[in-house]
Amino acid sequence: MRGRLYSLPVPSLPEPIRHVRFRHFRGEDDYPGMVGVLDATKRADGIDRSDTVEGMRNYYSNLTNCDPLTDILIAETDEGIAGYSRVTWWIEEATNVKALLHVGWVIPEVRGIGVGTAMLRWCEGRLREMVADKPHDGPTTLQSFYDEGETARRAVLEAEGYSPTETYAEMTRSLSEPIPDLPLPEGIEIRPMTAADAPVVWAADKEAFRDHVGYSEPSEADYREFIGSPNFDPSLWKVAFDGDTIAGQVLNYVDRHGNEEFGRQRGYTESISVQRPWRGKGVARSLIAESMRMFREMGMTEVALGVHTTNPTGAFRLYEGLGYRVVSRSHEVRKPFGMSRYPFPVTGYPEEQTSRATGNGQRVTGDG
Repeated sequence: MRGRLYSLPVPSLPEPIRHVRFRHFRGEDDYPGMVGVLDATKRADGIDRSDTVEGMRNYYSNLTNCDPLTDILIAETDEGIAGYSRVTWWIEEATNVKALLHVGWVIPEVRGIGVGTAMLRWCEGRLREMVADKPHDGPTTLQSFYDEGETARRAVLEAEGYSPTETYAEMTRSLSEPIPDLPLPEGIEIRPMTAADAPVVWAADKEAFRDHVGYSEPSEADYREFIGSPNFDPSLWKVAFDGDTIAGQVLNYVDRHGNEEFGRQRGYTESISVQRPWRGKGVARSLIAESMRMFREMGMTEVALGVHTTNPTGAFRLYEGLGYRVVSRSHEVRKPFGMSRYPFPVTGYPEEQTSRATGNGQRVTGDG
């Protein structure tokens, strides 16, 4: 991104708020400061998340429907970056809903003075600009998230007209507990994977998740982000084949930076999917159990995953049955697109009241 010129008209910026001013993203030199914001907010909000400049570079180099130079807003003080937000959009395949997403973070030192609300309203305005020349024949909605316990952030979103729609959970499971013996159905076998297998595994993942809530066809940029992740390690995957066809898979990984940061030994049993013809036959349960055994042999002491709590395949109940327990939740919130209403400048920010009432400050909106 370094040295790149703006390719689109630059949207208007919010007016400065006390000692906080706003600007656009300037390229890779902003990444260390942005990671610093994530570190500060997770400590203040009790969020279990690990971020690195390497991971951010990979992610922001492969965004879809988001140009960092025009679709990211930076808040800064004389001390450095104090917050940032970004916007993107997609169309949900099953419902034909155009979802306009905004996410962002604000450090504790500048909360409670209106920075978060100003950023949220800028995001809504930028999303309106982004889709103005893209007619859509279905409903359009603004979308964001808040993590469990972020009471001030929730209050700001509610004050801006957002209502909860979906709930997601992070679940963990100790590997000191017995791991059940769950063999695969006859004729199905696990085969070792390498980076060369990534395209076929990616294709199977896309197909399996088509009936998932909010599904949108992944882009080529999404695939590049997937294989470019610092945690990409096909040797840990458990992929089950019926002949030459993938029946199910668990795309395991280890976040070594996160393990070091939080002083734990955790493996992630993520991207769990089973193709429709093999659902209900115990494929997912068997692959997860095999993943647990692998991680235990590696010296891991626990496994973790994220799940949509009302997943139509019954995934949440399956994971509970295998011993996973909820450790945190996040909530999707939405509001009708037509309710975006605030121009700049704006005054009387709601978090000036909510932060005093809760003592928790405010964090705009986040990836969760």
